[in-house]
Amino acid sequence: MTNEQIIVFSVLGFVLGLFVWGRIRYDIVALMALLLLVLLDLIPVSEAFNGFAHPATITVAVVLIIS
Repeated sequence: MTNEQIIVFSVLGFVLGLFVWGRIRYDIVALMALLLLVLLDLIPVSEAFNGFAHPATITVAVVLIIS
């Protein structure tokens, strides 16, 4: 395993731990993980928020708003 893989799996484990703990909202935890990976230079800044433009993300957001 490379150092980058170890860091990503560590962040993933930390995020899963925060999800299970449940004290911090899920959206905040996910945004913290994204920003952490950007700050660690594992995700390029230019690609960090590309997922928000995907139609599936928009559909889930609209469904949550409607419900």
